[in-house]
Amino acid sequence: MMKYVLIVVSILSGTTVSAQKWSGQWSGSFDAKGEEGYRTEYVLEIEAKGNSFTGTSVTYFTILGKRYYTICEITGTIDPASKTLTSTETKVIKRNTPPDFRDCLQTHILTYFKKGETEELAGVWKSAKADGGCGTGSTVLNRKQLIKNTVTTPPPTNNTVRNNTNSRPAPSNTTKPVNPSNNNNNKTATTKPPVVKPKTKKDSVVKTQPSITKVENEVTTDIKPDTKPVIAPPKMSNGLERRDNKIFETITIEEEEITVTLFDNAEIDGDIITVLFNGDVVAAQKQLSDKPITLKLKAVKGKDNTLTMYAENQGKIPPNTAIMRVQNGDNYYKVFLSADDKKNASVVFRVK
Repeated sequence: MMKYVLIVVSILSGTTVSAQKWSGQWSGSFDAKGEEGYRTEYVLEIEAKGNSFTGTSVTYFTILGKRYYTICEITGTIDPASKTLTSTETKVIKRNTPPDFRDCLQTHILTYFKKGETEELAGVWKSAKADGGCGTGSTVLNRKQLIKNTVTTPPPTNNTVRNNTNSRPAPSNTTKPVNPSNNNNNKTATTKPPVVKPKTKKDSVVKTQPSITKVENEVTTDIKPDTKPVIAPPKMSNGLERRDNKIFETITIEEEEITVTLFDNAEIDGDIITVLFNGDVVAAQKQLSDKPITLKLKAVKGKDNTLTMYAENQGKIPPNTAIMRVQNGDNYYKVFLSADDKKNASVVFRVK
């Protein structure tokens, strides 16, 4: 009897694994071998199809009180039998790191665990390239719980990230220089540049003698301020400023019904947007966060249907950036958008 019970449990366990949805946002951190007490915040956004997936990774870290990020494109495979996911960063697509930073692409080999109500990916990472020199370490991620207007607070981190293990600095509030020859694909500062005070350039000034009127032994200086009229930017009929449009993608769709979701694709820093579809406002003054802005739209055959992201502000880290996911029938698309106070971000849809 016990044998049959074990067989039933095994079948149920296998059903759970096969039904596991890998797609979504997984957040947590990784460390480096030899510095297990210092973790770097890490987020994987996965779009799985069968036993393979694509998506993005985001690494967050802080140096001297300033928060930086690097976004990479990822591809990977899933082994349902062992519940193991292998994610490899293929290229950097966006970052706000200092100019002396180098990028070290990683491969994360993670196994799925279910602990009560918590879903976890845990495993190890290594350099994505044989000669990457990134070192190795461990990674722990949990399925992201989407909460409105939540600002991600990083766990305690060291001031460098994705460093050659031989050149990692000791824990402190300062960053030690890294020898460039030890790591050609590093995502950290190679050296700490000396602070150089820029030399003040003296512009040539044409001095104009003010007009002086003598009144009862008093000298009065009449200075006419050089003022220019403030010209407000032109407005459209919907009250928004008229700006240039940059088309990021033209997508050919098979069905008229479109579902669009918009997320902040980097640090949640208060970006506020208005979304237009074919010139009509479909979402007004919405904040980009890790909770999606979801829109149900209907395209018109025989014309270009334009969705536009208009930046109401630029948050703490300009410009406004977002990931746009599009579902049309059984097809899915992902587009990275960027808008500022001069230019809108647009996507064109054409129905077959």
